[in-house]
Amino acid sequence: MKQKEKYVFDPHGAHPHDAYAQFAKELGGTWDGQELKIKTDWCKIEGYSFEFLNEFIIAILGMESDRPIMTRHSSLSKEKTITIRLGLGATYKSNGTVKKFNNAGILILNSTQIHDFEFPAGEWSQWVSIRFSLNFFRKFAGDKKFKLKELFENDSPWINYYSQNAEIESRVRALIKNLDKENRKHTFFFTKAMEIVELLKGKIENDADKFKSNIHPEDLKLMLELRDTHLSDFTEIPNLTELSDKYGMSVSKLNRLFKSIFDKPILQFYNQQKLEEAHRQIVYTNKSLTEIAIDLNFSHVGHMSSSFKNHFGYAPSALKGKHMDYLS
Repeated sequence: MKQKEKYVFDPHGAHPHDAYAQFAKELGGTWDGQELKIKTDWCKIEGYSFEFLNEFIIAILGMESDRPIMTRHSSLSKEKTITIRLGLGATYKSNGTVKKFNNAGILILNSTQIHDFEFPAGEWSQWVSIRFSLNFFRKFAGDKKFKLKELFENDSPWINYYSQNAEIESRVRALIKNLDKENRKHTFFFTKAMEIVELLKGKIENDADKFKSNIHPEDLKLMLELRDTHLSDFTEIPNLTELSDKYGMSVSKLNRLFKSIFDKPILQFYNQQKLEEAHRQIVYTNKSLTEIAIDLNFSHVGHMSSSFKNHFGYAPSALKGKHMDYLS
């Protein structure tokens, strides 16, 4: 079946809330200053966004469509801003089946990085976005030097990717869960978002060796597409020869380009994401280890367990029976 034509939206550097209003107008939806609702015969988009102190925005967005949707950021905003985009893994259906994961991980970029985000057709995508001005961050950061501050104050265009961890993901899930709690929405969103920034500070201090800057927008677009389109199905190992042919470059060049953004060559990244998805399913579902190993295409549960322990430092059995609820 021929894929339907891609829908492209470019806010041209507008404030996010002005962009939501424009988006709703284009597709016949509504934006009331906090809630975005769009429903057409080909897409469903819903979101909530709250602004604090005119400089700090927390948004939760979700979308599903029968064609790809691209948000294009081709114009720079007037003020220097930082955006932290946090995605979740698989959406768990009530009958226990698992959809492909998408948007897992953390992307951080500054307002001088031209970029596109493309959302695949037929997948429910959901993420949390935290956006704030550099001046706002400086008010809270103080004079002490640390890696996150060094990154934010880098004036060159940059984007950095980090994997999720349990502490950050639990807060992302808490934000999504508490959308319907009107009496706590605003203060809850602000405090949980600030907790995420603080946890990210600690994570980067421990994990980051160097930051990625001056990435060509077309390279970024291609590698994000590769990640979201070809590394989101754990039932089939990526075929590097086929990917090389598709993107018109040698396997070694493709791996170098992918690593320049995601820190690891393609198969290493894929295997890490697979183990993190196993961790996610152990924590947030009632599936057995054998079911998870089968669903994620491990050769057997022992293979998953040994790989899991090598990566996380403890066996997956240590997590069973300790399901983490959303933070309330």
